[in-house]
Amino acid sequence: MIVNNNIQSVTTLYGSAQAAHAYRSKAVGKAAQQDEVVISEAGQSFSDMLQKLRSGDEVRQEKVDAYTQAIESGTYHVDAKDIAAKMLGPMM
Repeated sequence: MIVNNNIQSVTTLYGSAQAAHAYRSKAVGKAAQQDEVVISEAGQSFSDMLQKLRSGDEVRQEKVDAYTQAIESGTYHVDAKDIAAKMLGPMM
């Protein structure tokens, strides 16, 4: 008789543990369904531009060669006013 009462107690506890697990499983399922990642338009635009820059192997070698030659020969000069305007332009 005592053994039978213990079995019933264990069965009751086991049943309530299963019910608690089922409740937790449903709660986890609901949380997983509600989670969502949303990337803003600015983030998507930045990502698109970054992909284009990374995939762009376009080097205008003739321009690079021309500037390299001008710098090496000492004929490449940039006006200081142009440099200052480019640097301060966004601030003005």
